[in-house]
Amino acid sequence: MIEDDTEPKVPLKAEQEESLLSFIQSDCVYQKYRDEVIILPETWLRISELCVLTETDFDFENRVINVDHQLLRRQSGIRQIPMSEKVYEALGRVLENRREVKLTTIDGLMLYHFS
Repeated sequence: MIEDDTEPKVPLKAEQEESLLSFIQSDCVYQKYRDEVIILPETWLRISELCVLTETDFDFENRVINVDHQLLRRQSGIRQIPMSEKVYEALGRVLENRREVKLTTIDGLMLYHFS
């Protein structure tokens, strides 16, 4: 039997999160990912889920994110994630900043790529 030696996941403390966001904001390479870094810990979305979200998955009126697919085949179920004010604002900026849309199909799932 293989021993499970994985470390338990521990959320960032508020001061750690602020430090990370401050670094990202000041760095010319990473600052374009600031909103995604805000969204991930606030929602507990997997990166594979965040990458395939489309505008139809966001219900801004009711402030929920509908998650029913991800890039990986393992799917843990359909769920709705509430948007905090920070996530609501970050998602709004992400959608505003999208420029050119490219459509790709992976395993029958239509994915939108934005440059």
